[in-house]
Amino acid sequence: MHAPAAIFTYKRPEHTRATIEALARNTLAAQTDVYIFSDGPKSKMDLPAVEAVRLIARTTVGFASVKIIERERNMGLANSIITGVTEILNAHDNIIVLEDDLVSAPYFLSYMNAALENYREDPHVFSVTGHTFPAEFMPVSNRYPYDTYVGYRCSSWSWGTWPDRWRRIDWDMKYFASFSKDLAAQKRFNRGGQDMTTLLRMQHEHQIGSWAIRFCFAHHTNDMYCIYPIKSLIKNIGLDYSGTHSVPNPKYFHSSLDESWLPQKFCPADTPDPNFTANFRAVFDPSRLSIPNRIARWIRNHVLVPLEEGKRLVKKNKNRLIPPVKDVDVLVVNTYQKNGGAARAAYRTFCGIRNRYAAAHYLTLTKEDLDPNISGRSRASDMGMLVQGLARLDRIPLLLYPRRQHVPFSPAFWPNPLRISLARFRSKLVHLHWVGAGLLRVEELARLSCPIVWTLHDAWAFTGGCHYTRDCEGFKKLCGRCPQLGSQREDDYSRSLMRRKTKAFEKLALTVVTPSRWQAEMAKQSSLFAGRRIEVIPNGLDTEVFKPMDYKAAREYLNLRPDIPVLLFGAQSVTDPRKGWDLLCDAMQRLERPYTLLVFGDGKLCLENAPHITVRHLGSLTDDVSLALMYSAADVFMCPSREDNLPNTVAEALACGTPCVAFDINGLPEMIEHQKNGWLARPFDSADLAEGILWVTRHSQQDKLRKAAREKAISEYSMAVMGDRYIALYSDLLKSATNQT
Repeated sequence: MHAPAAIFTYKRPEHTRATIEALARNTLAAQTDVYIFSDGPKSKMDLPAVEAVRLIARTTVGFASVKIIERERNMGLANSIITGVTEILNAHDNIIVLEDDLVSAPYFLSYMNAALENYREDPHVFSVTGHTFPAEFMPVSNRYPYDTYVGYRCSSWSWGTWPDRWRRIDWDMKYFASFSKDLAAQKRFNRGGQDMTTLLRMQHEHQIGSWAIRFCFAHHTNDMYCIYPIKSLIKNIGLDYSGTHSVPNPKYFHSSLDESWLPQKFCPADTPDPNFTANFRAVFDPSRLSIPNRIARWIRNHVLVPLEEGKRLVKKNKNRLIPPVKDVDVLVVNTYQKNGGAARAAYRTFCGIRNRYAAAHYLTLTKEDLDPNISGRSRASDMGMLVQGLARLDRIPLLLYPRRQHVPFSPAFWPNPLRISLARFRSKLVHLHWVGAGLLRVEELARLSCPIVWTLHDAWAFTGGCHYTRDCEGFKKLCGRCPQLGSQREDDYSRSLMRRKTKAFEKLALTVVTPSRWQAEMAKQSSLFAGRRIEVIPNGLDTEVFKPMDYKAAREYLNLRPDIPVLLFGAQSVTDPRKGWDLLCDAMQRLERPYTLLVFGDGKLCLENAPHITVRHLGSLTDDVSLALMYSAADVFMCPSREDNLPNTVAEALACGTPCVAFDINGLPEMIEHQKNGWLARPFDSADLAEGILWVTRHSQQDKLRKAAREKAISEYSMAVMGDRYIALYSDLLKSATNQT
């Protein structure tokens, strides 16, 4: 019988999905019983994410059996693991345990089962694990004859044990009084790291809630060890600040796993190898450098060395000593991988075309996962954090304009020296999206000899730096006297950037794509894109993820009263004046009956003069399942923007069957059909916006409205429709390029 696997989850649906999918790809998955423990929410704000995790758990397949344990209340990780593992070990001879951010290699279950069997009767082994540290921190001599080693400290990043060991753990820590007086015992316990006694003391004083340190102490007090593989079968994808203790650290980061490796030579467990124990302790015991020396070392390793390396690469590329390192069919380029509306649209474009172009690739400044077809500095790494810090230097020219408006403005002044350059790719076609924050200089585009598609998510590509023009028409000429810079000079920075763009774009084989017809008309009027080929292709989304969920069930999961209409508003920053939050607040005050207002995104709204409106802030929601659940629970989504292109939020809401209310401006009339799938209010008339909310929430045929919203999204915004349109455009451009050569 194979050991059952327990997965402990909370509120990270994307991490949970990756953990489960990786485990399902294991060679023993079909013969393994899986228990998924879902902890309850700490607050109402956690409900959407918790429910998203549970939806993923309920659709889990690929195992011998799947049992889901959904806790009504939040137990906390420690109590959840202690209770859950005890329940399973009362019925089984062993167990394998994972948390919701641990991705496993295909032979992980095979190794864990073999290790549990091999060390079952060994009096020196308390637990086994599939994780170890990267080779640069845990080197293995070529002369070492085994595939495993012995450690004093147990691992919480995947582990397995047996009932007789588990029952020896004193979770109440009755031993602590005597242990705290025994310096020799403390020294012995700290063989696994100088922090262990400190952590145990913090646990005893309830400063932390750790099951793992108490698990470690049971190893120590029973004079037993943990068995580690010499190469990791586990990588932690949660080192991205998404969890309570998920701080990025290169000591714990694995860029990839050896998917063909299966440990088979098990070491004896009676005596730990001194080389491994020394290296292991060094991971947890930083060198005792003075603070100035630590700062100097960090600057040298993380600033000076990377900058010099970046300069060297740039110099070599200029001298053509380094050819492009990767041949690609289509290179999709966006500053961020998934963070922000433009990034979400760009990434969805990439997902929509990658199955049709085997060599499609995505270039970004910082990447959020380990997909080999995405290039960028890992956002969770030291290098990634440095790249993000250096990106701020692109804004230096704005210091010359103290009277500028505090709105988005990208100078494109300074390319980030640690970025991965366009020159590193030999592309048949380059597809640009949002390319600010130092990802590239516009002059680099002039070096491209392939067709270029540029999808505009705002106006920046054809302006002197602003992202939304408001009432300014300077982009129709060459900018200058920029109102957003607070400039009265004709030859200001906006004019300088327009000249640079004019020169860089002059000989480009450039095709412009806009998501809305409104923006296409603006692009045609610009001095930069006049006469260019301009196509309209709306942004796509996965309509199998963004789809209507059961209305009543969604409201129950979010703990919403069934008798009060639910209004929804959200944006990356809900207090951005362009998003019209003040107009929305004014409209809310005009509503007389009680409503619940759900708000997602950064920032908070204050409705002091609307006591009949109950406001619930959900914070930033980044995973699509949580968003779909939220849209499905709402009666109407409100988009009170003063200026907007083709907002993702409206498309997502429509796909989930949620009618929308917005002002009749820009690209919004292309999405919302008045009194069919929503309401278009007179521009910036809060009273008419309130009238639209009343019309939708009081409509006698709600099902008809929701059906019309869904049909609009399927016909215009599905990934398939968008993918087909882009594939047709790519094919046409590549064919023309081939004929010209």
